[in-house]
Amino acid sequence: MSSDLEAAAMMCCASCGVAEVDDVKLMKCDACDLVRYCGYKCQQEHRMQHEASCKERATELRDEVLFRQPESSHLGDCPICFLPIADEFFLQSCCSKIICDGCSYANAMRETKERQACPFCRHPVPISKEEIDKNHNKRLAANDPIALLQMGTSRHEEGDYESSFDYWTKAAELGDATSHFKLAGCLYRGEGVEKDEKKELYHLEEAAIAGHPDARCTLACHEMQKGRFDRAVKHWIIAANLGCGDSIQRLKVCYKHGVVSKEDFAASLRAHQAAVNATKSPQREAVPKFYNSKNEAEVVDFCCASCGIAEVDDVKLKNCADCDLVRYCCDSCQRDHKPKQHEVSCRERAAELRDEVLFRQPESSHLGDCPICLLPLPIDKEQPVYYTCCSKVICQGYSCAISSQTEEQVECPCPFCREDIRKSDKKKQNILKRVAANDPVALQEMGAEHYQEGNYVDAFEYWTKASEMGDAESHLRLSLLYWRGRGVEKDEKKGNISFGGGCNRRSSRC
Repeated sequence: MSSDLEAAAMMCCASCGVAEVDDVKLMKCDACDLVRYCGYKCQQEHRMQHEASCKERATELRDEVLFRQPESSHLGDCPICFLPIADEFFLQSCCSKIICDGCSYANAMRETKERQACPFCRHPVPISKEEIDKNHNKRLAANDPIALLQMGTSRHEEGDYESSFDYWTKAAELGDATSHFKLAGCLYRGEGVEKDEKKELYHLEEAAIAGHPDARCTLACHEMQKGRFDRAVKHWIIAANLGCGDSIQRLKVCYKHGVVSKEDFAASLRAHQAAVNATKSPQREAVPKFYNSKNEAEVVDFCCASCGIAEVDDVKLKNCADCDLVRYCCDSCQRDHKPKQHEVSCRERAAELRDEVLFRQPESSHLGDCPICLLPLPIDKEQPVYYTCCSKVICQGYSCAISSQTEEQVECPCPFCREDIRKSDKKKQNILKRVAANDPVALQEMGAEHYQEGNYVDAFEYWTKASEMGDAESHLRLSLLYWRGRGVEKDEKKGNISFGGGCNRRSSRC
């Protein structure tokens, strides 16, 4: 019955009661949509009676919009991969499109030209400030909200707050959520405009409705200050569902104090994780590793890090040998640049690269596999047998099998090269022969013999040569010589380097 009365009331002017007929058109109250009027005069006369219910209904309608869960954040989806854009993205000045870092990385990997093209519009990527400014001016002339936002940000950084406020106002009128959020900051601080809390809250609400998580969190803080905890929790839940990590931490604190129920907190955690997972892709996960390894090379990959000269046909750049972060056109530029600007980052990156190699899991031990049975050689128990004739290390099991088969024979052939190994007078000769051939295992054995005889200098030379050829055991023995000062001056740093070299070359003893 009440619904019928309300429907009948909507067919008549709320002030004079005239019904809507062919020559009388009623208009709704703009704020609440509860009543209708035949004209502006009736609306003014009825204002005193309708004002309280109008404000109440207008607030309810505003809250319905404000606390509605947005489908995505203010950044939206990447126009190429159609995945939600996370915190890391690239703004293309040519078309003012926001591209996710994964698609930008994939485009950089695909492009083979020296000058890449935009992933979206395929326009050549600008490489100079003049080209970037030209693109921005074109987008400004087209009233692009992203370009207006960027221009306002530039003016704000220069200290021209009034111009930045004008640009952000125009962008906000075109629906840009970030501009609404920046306008709220200007109104809060009084930059380029007088402080106005009412307008500040309006712009924060507009940004929050458009999916801006920072604006949503700021509104939640305002509600907390006013003691309206239920509204603050609603804001944080909506922001958390969009993938905002700060909101989850706030909800965690509220849950500990009993402000948020266990069910609501658990649902927010699941929604937050789903939002974060939705932004992931193999290309996006590869970006941090790629750009961390390039750190400084983003800008200077094709330019000398010291003088800035570009790589052309007659100028060839070479990477820094320690870190591969920067490139130089000549040795003098490298000497000038390294002590002043590059030394710290070079050392840090060199240490990272060294650790990557050091802590990489080897495929096998330094002994490798037996060349006969092709099984890994043991390192703890049954020691393998070294054959001087061919410098091969054979597992003890196969050596015993060969020995048992040849006990009654005059000759005992090597399991690998088949040379008679019972002629003891040939052992020294075989080692010298293999040393002459620069065999690393023979050099290591010769060094071990000199070490047992107390000739540490010669042992150091043999092990140095063997370590340069990649012998892990020689690296370990060199580190002991450096630490003990035998055959060489004590040097803990070089000892550690040699020890690390043994680790890198899969020495289990290291």
